[in-house]
Order: sequence, then C-alpha cells, then structure tokens
Amino acid sequence: MANAKKLRQSVAKFQGISVAHDLHPKERSEIKQLVNDAKMEHLNNADEGDDVENYKFLVVGHGAKRRAIKIKKTNYVG
Repeated sequence: MANAKKLRQSVAKFQGISVAHDLHPKERSEIKQLVNDAKMEHLNNADEGDDVENYKFLVVGHGAKRRAIKIKKTNYVG
C-alpha cells in the first residue's frame, strides 16, 4: 500500500487504477459507525457556522484501538 501513490505518476495505461484496503463487511460497518458517531458529536459540540462539511473524518488505529479523528478541510485553489 505504501507504493500505491506511485500509480498516479505511471504511464497512461495505469492512470485509472485505484487501490484500497480489503476490509470485511463487518469492519466497514464499524468504520462507518465510528465516522457517523464522530459527526454527530461534532454537531452537538459545534459553534454556529462550523459545519460538518468543513471537516474530513478519518478512522485511525487497529482493532479495539480504532478511533475517529476530524481534520479541517482547506480550500486550496492551485
């Protein structure tokens, strides 16, 4: 997975290929639930004008140590 980013810079033949982690359906549903819980917690604790759309929610960790974190999105125009 560490070398997956090299596909972006490869020949045109491989430009449309994407690589993702293979997860069990139960793991996918657990991750989705963690993200939804984090979004709901953010909505309950957020100030006005601090929308969920301004953040990206990621699940980090493995097994029982998984947790959701939020990262503020930047509006980069380049």
